[in-house]
Amino acid sequence: MHPVIKIILFLIYAAAVAFGGATILLAGAVLVVALYLPGPGERLLLALRMLRRMRWFFLSIALVYLLFTPGRLLFSAWPWGPTVEGLVGGGQRIASLVLIVFAVNLLLRTTLRPALISAILWCLTPLAWVGLPRERLAVRIALTLDAVDSVQVIYRHRPRDNECDEEPPTDSRPASLKARLWRIGATAQRLVVAVIEQAESAPTEAIEVPKPSNPPLGQWLYPLLLAALFAVLSW
Repeated sequence: MHPVIKIILFLIYAAAVAFGGATILLAGAVLVVALYLPGPGERLLLALRMLRRMRWFFLSIALVYLLFTPGRLLFSAWPWGPTVEGLVGGGQRIASLVLIVFAVNLLLRTTLRPALISAILWCLTPLAWVGLPRERLAVRIALTLDAVDSVQVIYRHRPRDNECDEEPPTDSRPASLKARLWRIGATAQRLVVAVIEQAESAPTEAIEVPKPSNPPLGQWLYPLLLAALFAVLSW
């Protein structure tokens, strides 16, 4: 399948699950399962790792929806607390984000980087009509993708807390909140310093942006069918 068609399919899918209801989410989940089952298990593991990194973001969404959405209280004996509407709304938002993460991972793992950049260039063709440099944006996307992999490698090989010269603040509790926050701040500081040092020592590298190509006419049927499916389910 042409990379441009993949990107358009992803955009339709992401918009549908982001704004759709329970039926759309169920259909989106079925599509994700159908696409992941025939592929290698490594794709699923990578998607689960992406979700694991977002666990605190999901928790914050759940707390905001549960505690600050007006409606019927889950526990009627309490004067204030989580609501039924908050539980439903938060669950739908988290489910939509999970499905989008699976879709993003599938797009990145099934499309070579040069082909992905070429497809993005094709989608950004209207910018060239008004004189904006779309090639510069494509180069930045390539550098960002490379930087993500580099930062992940640096993070995995970072020195552990017990290897640091400094010691976290002591507290009467063995695992105090103050000590945890200190460790998070120290890890972030070391990561930023390592990324800056690597960027300053990295050699200048030429990036070749491939020429965009038009997708086959017959493949436009795929996004039309997907959009029609979500449109029917939303009625």
